[in-house]
Amino acid sequence: MTEIFNLLIEKELTPNSFYVLYCIKEKIVPNKLVNKNLETQRLINQNWLTENLQLTDKSLIFITKIDGYFKKSKKKTSKDLMGDNFMQKIDAYVKLFPNKKLSSGKYARVPAKSLEGSFRWFFENYDYDWQTIFAATQKYINEYETKNYDYMRTSRYFLRKQNLDKSWDSDLATYCEFLNDTPDVDENPFEELIV
Repeated sequence: MTEIFNLLIEKELTPNSFYVLYCIKEKIVPNKLVNKNLETQRLINQNWLTENLQLTDKSLIFITKIDGYFKKSKKKTSKDLMGDNFMQKIDAYVKLFPNKKLSSGKYARVPAKSLEGSFRWFFENYDYDWQTIFAATQKYINEYETKNYDYMRTSRYFLRKQNLDKSWDSDLATYCEFLNDTPDVDENPFEELIV
């Protein structure tokens, strides 16, 4: 709201003057609490209105700018957030997990369709691409494969898990961050090729 008042001050418009401009644009009769004769004369003198009370280009541009502050932003679709073929990518993510029951008694894989909302949350909060997501997930699974998947999280809880205080965490985001911060190094730097 402060920005709008600052714009009005910058353009030397009173809130009542802007109200009269808006009423003219929308073809509304101004409220009787506003002295429309005084305001229209001021607007004509400042080149916001023509003599026959038509909006000038200057006033049309300004009204559009102020209107922009009140437009609701369109909610992004899943495709906007996650890209084309996002369901196939979610399915590929799920298939990275072993097709078995974990030691927790839950299945490692969760149906891809039930993960769409969790992935929407992930893409709204983190800026990683699918390639990084797949690499981070594979790294996580490889670490637990050697331990027979003991204490491994399911595909849902690796992506997003709610804490006791109702906040959300993502092990996937942690692994993605790790991959982004780690330089490309050989898996086993001590292995030498002997001829």
